[in-house]
Amino acid sequence: MTYPCGSLPREFRSAHALCGADESESILAAFSGGSDSSAMLDMLAKYCAQTGTALYAAHVNHCIRGAEADKDEEFCRETAKRLGVKIFVLKVDVPAYAQEHKLSVETAARELRYEFFDRIMRENNIHILATAHNANDNLETILFNLSRGCGLSGICGIPPVRKCEGGYVVRPILEMSKTQILEYCRDNGIEFVTDSTNTDTDYTRNMIRAQIIPALMAINSGAVENAARLSATLRDDAACLESMTDWFLESIEDDMSVDTEKLVGSPAAITSRVIIALYREISGGKSLEQVHVNDIIRLCERCVPHSKIQLPSGIDAKIENKRLYFEKRCELPSAPEEFCVTLTDGKNSIPQINAEIITKGSQDENISENSISLHFNSAKICGSLVARNRQSSDKIKVNGVNKSIKKLLCDKKIPLEIRYRLPVICDDEGVIAVPFLAVADRARTKNGDLELKFILND
Repeated sequence: MTYPCGSLPREFRSAHALCGADESESILAAFSGGSDSSAMLDMLAKYCAQTGTALYAAHVNHCIRGAEADKDEEFCRETAKRLGVKIFVLKVDVPAYAQEHKLSVETAARELRYEFFDRIMRENNIHILATAHNANDNLETILFNLSRGCGLSGICGIPPVRKCEGGYVVRPILEMSKTQILEYCRDNGIEFVTDSTNTDTDYTRNMIRAQIIPALMAINSGAVENAARLSATLRDDAACLESMTDWFLESIEDDMSVDTEKLVGSPAAITSRVIIALYREISGGKSLEQVHVNDIIRLCERCVPHSKIQLPSGIDAKIENKRLYFEKRCELPSAPEEFCVTLTDGKNSIPQINAEIITKGSQDENISENSISLHFNSAKICGSLVARNRQSSDKIKVNGVNKSIKKLLCDKKIPLEIRYRLPVICDDEGVIAVPFLAVADRARTKNGDLELKFILND
């Protein structure tokens, strides 16, 4: 295939059409000086001349290759000047930044590069960033994601457009293969520089580029183009699933809880996406790995009341009333020191839980809002009353049924910060009451002759 000088390739996509912007919107081109970005900048210059669009370029000297990187910077400056394009240049020591922040050189370079692009767009009111990702890059991305384990979005490869801080990132030459780009450069007399680190297979993507893709091309020479068609098809499928997920999310109640039966009864692709969306909402945009999604699905399938699992970023997934909830994890209060206080008339202090129990004789004192009155039939109390720590085996008979105090606390939704400060009041026969919870059947009465006031101090 040949690419006549002065014309745009049929594989080139309008930057404005990709993101739905008006042709008056300026474009910033990420320009490394390599064959891909040099070809793209030439195409964008022709396109912008036709549409009257303002075009800018941005180059980052990563200081990885010393004098070679400086020569590339100068080449980019000269090329932009020849095309009549204003260029912004950043020179930054990426290896030092990577070491300081404990990042790989690849990750550090990308982070600094996009911070620079975002700043240029913000300061110059530019809302479109064009990058020179091509069809080979797309296949590299698919293989890279596949090797790490990914879902549908990973197999979709590089999207033609995505949102960014300043507007949109677009890929005008994503449908062009590396071979087609080199042919375009040859036919249009476009010079470019070659990054010597591109042959260093210590970098993951370079290994894929230098070893794996040539092996695939040997099996099928159309591997790159076939991968591009696969990405386009899968992106359509992903968009459909996302639309169905949005429809599901619209039915969710204000507390962001989900009916577990409805959730696990939905198609698996929707179930996973709903879970990920809800987690992202409460975690502030964090992603959730598939292993955690599977754990949440199993939690919903079992649907055991009050059960929960811990997730990354301090988030819990829990089951209440056959619904799935996500909530930020609370630090559990430390269990109080052991105590056992025999209750007498008047004020009984329990410093271990910063509380008091007042019996008859002091009932006219000012009482805190964090208090509750307990009424007993004293004739039904066996021996003396004591207040002590709650034990895991504690039960109390209420409405004719022996119930676990732990379960009653959950059923009544007593907050954790209060739950750990509640004493168990016992007589010689066992548990007789728990403040805010219950009085045992054997001593309960509406107008008993014994009243206790339990007070939680601030």
